[in-house]
Amino acid sequence: MMPVCIAGPFSMIGKQLSRWTMAWFASALAFLAVSLCGAVAGAAGPGDWSGGAALAVVHLFALGWLCQMMLGSLIQFAPVLCARPLALPGLSLPALLLTAGGTLMLAAGFLGLDGGAPGQGLLALAPVVLAAAFGLAGAMLAPTLAAAKALRGSEGRMLALALAALGGLWATGAAMAGALAGYGLPVALSAALPAHVLLGAGGWLTLAAFGVSYKLFAMFLLAPEGDGPLRRAVFGGAALALALALAGGALALAGRGFWPPGLAVALAAALIAALTAALYLAEIRRLWQSRRRLRAEVNMRWSRAALGFLALSAALLPIAVLRGGSWAEAAVFAALAGWLSTLTLAQMVKIVSFLTWIQVFAPQIGRRPMPLVSDLTDARATARWLGLWAAGAAGGTLALAAGQASGFRLAALAMLLAAGGLTREAWAIRRLRHLDPARRPDRLPPLVLPPSPKGSDHDRTRAFRA
Repeated sequence: MMPVCIAGPFSMIGKQLSRWTMAWFASALAFLAVSLCGAVAGAAGPGDWSGGAALAVVHLFALGWLCQMMLGSLIQFAPVLCARPLALPGLSLPALLLTAGGTLMLAAGFLGLDGGAPGQGLLALAPVVLAAAFGLAGAMLAPTLAAAKALRGSEGRMLALALAALGGLWATGAAMAGALAGYGLPVALSAALPAHVLLGAGGWLTLAAFGVSYKLFAMFLLAPEGDGPLRRAVFGGAALALALALAGGALALAGRGFWPPGLAVALAAALIAALTAALYLAEIRRLWQSRRRLRAEVNMRWSRAALGFLALSAALLPIAVLRGGSWAEAAVFAALAGWLSTLTLAQMVKIVSFLTWIQVFAPQIGRRPMPLVSDLTDARATARWLGLWAAGAAGGTLALAAGQASGFRLAALAMLLAAGGLTREAWAIRRLRHLDPARRPDRLPPLVLPPSPKGSDHDRTRAFRA
């Protein structure tokens, strides 16, 4: 098919490919597989989240899988959101290594609580390593946002809130890790845990997803962008909920218990967060209705399932704060596995396809007929695996709410199979397996590692066509 011109943010991606995006994604997928294997083996389940093995599984999933995917995606797409080069791009690899290493150390430290790791001292050391990792990521992202005056836009403002939430997430997590390691810190664990979860799932990860989705959804749906009243309302609600969550975390770190004012702060943050999620969903509905692409691609169709999980987790959130127990387990799982992971997996397939197209075909513009980005993906297989993942996430949420350990393990097995299928699809995209051999170039980019400096054409392109 003859190429057609793509302008705007697409050409910006071509000019500013991050060399280590595939490595971030590969590392995150490895952590996803390990965490799901732990859940299938029974290391975590309904009513059993306080043991060392369960805490290790949770953090391998939330920190190793979701946080790494989010950081890798932001390092890739911050230049697109801000329309300027990423600050200090050479810090990407050290940030990746420190994030992966800190996550492994933290998991090993949690296992030490059960006597299965070298020692609990890792619980105190891991937050230091993670602080360095997050600091390097912030050194790339924060100046990029500030220098481009991106805070004037809805995407940039939301990402700034997400980075603030990441700081609070680290502070509460480091304090709890130090308390568990036996350092005698005056931390009220029963109050710090809800704040930690709100800052992680509802703050850092969800707010970053909001900011990125504003841009990506408009790009993939061919919808007009804008910073209207709904987006300003979402930002206001998110800022207020984040301030309350940070206040709750500060109370917990000061040794205050879960009861008032701690409970009142947590409940107010949950209610405002739920309202903010409803406003965000209304904004996405407006964006969807204004799209110019009549038939949405597979990544956007299954993103709607993720949005359904967001609505479910938001509805459960206030009840989870008040009643805890199975309600809290179901709400957090619906947010992490349903909302955030379904969205991430659906968009990952599209992003891998798009980055592969840029690396392989953009340098050949004008020399040969170009395939479409969608030609690199098996949409039917992708939809089947995403459907299996969504079914597993829904089943896991129900199993946690009902306290069914066997049902939860079965749901985790379904999600493990789906993750394996989607990982295989990402591999097939990178190897161009869905293209006829005659349409494949002689030389392909490395699967995970960046191309060699000699092949700079794979890393940087001028304005291109697709």
